Amino acid sequence: MSVLSSSENPPQLRGFLGGVFLTQIVDSALHLAQPLLLAKISGSMGGAAFFSAFDTGVHMAGTYLGGWPTDRFGARRVLVVSTFLRAVVLAWIPIMMIGGFMNLWLAMGCYTLEALIRGFVDASVHTVPLELARHRAEELDRINSRYELSFDLGGVAGPLMLGGLMIWGGKVVPHIIIPAGFVLSSAFYLFIPERKAGQTMTPGLHGNVPKHGHLPSGGSWAGIRHILSHRPLLIACAGLMSFSIYPLRKLLSAFFAKALLRNSSSVGHVGAAFALGGVIGALIYSRTKHRGTGFLWVALGAAGTFLLAVGWMPANLWIMVVVVFLFGVANVCARLTLTRKRQELTPLEHAGGVTSASQFGVNAVSVVMKAIVGAAFSLGFGAYAAFGIVGGVLGLLAGGQFFLARYLARHEISKP
Repeated sequence: MSVLSSSENPPQLRGFLGGVFLTQIVDSALHLAQPLLLAKISGSMGGAAFFSAFDTGVHMAGTYLGGWPTDRFGARRVLVVSTFLRAVVLAWIPIMMIGGFMNLWLAMGCYTLEALIRGFVDASVHTVPLELARHRAEELDRINSRYELSFDLGGVAGPLMLGGLMIWGGKVVPHIIIPAGFVLSSAFYLFIPERKAGQTMTPGLHGNVPKHGHLPSGGSWAGIRHILSHRPLLIACAGLMSFSIYPLRKLLSAFFAKALLRNSSSVGHVGAAFALGGVIGALIYSRTKHRGTGFLWVALGAAGTFLLAVGWMPANLWIMVVVVFLFGVANVCARLTLTRKRQELTPLEHAGGVTSASQFGVNAVSVVMKAIVGAAFSLGFGAYAAFGIVGGVLGLLAGGQFFLARYLARHEISKP
């Protein structure tokens, strides 16, 4: 049953989607500018890569910690404040560069604090759709697909913006634009419709839930306990974790271009194909009416994973471009399907805790996959063998995803 009456107007999304788009532009620029700066200061690409892994771990911790304030104060408020705090912390990077007192430890300190705050952003931004749609299936699809579209478009624009700024604006300008972009993003998030407190309880999907406002639930730990005690929700969250390999696009693009093609300039073609696949996938999902168990989308997502597992083997640029594009389309549709199922099964009083716990798991799988890629390329067996190891792991993962799709075909997990 829907929590909100079907006669109510759909929530305005301009503030949310505008903020997501701007955030992803500067976020994409940040994750390219950060390793370049640290590599320059330290004189070690390996050190920059190690810090990137550490940064992801801190981000995961922030995601877990973000559950309680998201439940307590609401996703909108946490999103506005945490995005603005990212700007405050990152503003010290250009200040130190201009002031001449930049050093490696100060830079790493700023980036570590920013990674922790980014975890709070991650927990809150993925809770906003549930707060706005409140279990209405069509609204969840509309918001999730538009979020993904804005996210991927920002991911395409961000690296292009950074490249242009580095050419025309000098080395400091990109580091000025990044915090300025986060300030603007936080201003956009202020226009997200705010839930008002003091309303009555309305029967919903999970029993009585507050029509407006928040009930503190205990944050991520309470979310984990709720997930573990509700098998359908656990399956949806586990499914999302299995499809969280989309972040591999940067590593696989770079390694394929450099190690197999021996042409680093080709990285742009592969990376852009990943992002464009995500854009098209979000558009396809938004134009179709999601019904039933979700078997088709998840099965297609599994096929996309298997295609990525073997698509590198010809070591041909244009074959790989097609492969990663199709993977992007299928992966995004599968993730949107499972995201909606997770949202439908999450009671509003546990929205922040369940979402942050789920995103913590998603980020953990991403870290594991990145570690597998790093280990494969550190064994010294050569690039082709390393891709073979990664492809084998992806093939096993695809098998698990096909099993999940078959489960969905037999059981409707969108019902409690």
